[in-house]
Amino acid sequence: MHRHLLATALTLAAVPALALAAGQTPAASAKPHPSASAHANAAVAHADTVRIEACGNETIHLLDAFDKGDYKAAATNFNPKMLSLVDAARFADVHKSVATEFGTLESRGTPQSLMYQGMAVTSTPLHYTKGDLAAVIACDKDGKVAGFRLQPAAPLAPAGPAASN
Repeated sequence: MHRHLLATALTLAAVPALALAAGQTPAASAKPHPSASAHANAAVAHADTVRIEACGNETIHLLDAFDKGDYKAAATNFNPKMLSLVDAARFADVHKSVATEFGTLESRGTPQSLMYQGMAVTSTPLHYTKGDLAAVIACDKDGKVAGFRLQPAAPLAPAGPAASN
């Protein structure tokens, strides 16, 4: 008899707990699955990759036009702020000073690209007869050129001493 009474008491004690749990929706206690954030990160990474590739293509177009002295073509994809800062005459001045100080372009190195503060940025080494520069081009979220800069190329790090046994 005591067993039957004990079993009934336990069942009655469990019913309110089940009633409370039944009133709770799964969304109220559910935690997002880790794969949801992984998927979101992958989508962002893919979008960044597409933007970096587009900026790399724009860099090639801009540098090709700049090297030919076609400053109007070089500026065709500038955003409004860049267009207000750099016109064909300014481009011509920069091109002339680069030719005077660094000579003629011999080759371009392998571009390096990354995302920085929401912009795709591509840095391309430029090898001239008298020295090296890097062309750094930033593209905004719309794929327009938001920045263009020529700067001295970073010197190569000296090779460390060879390991001896």
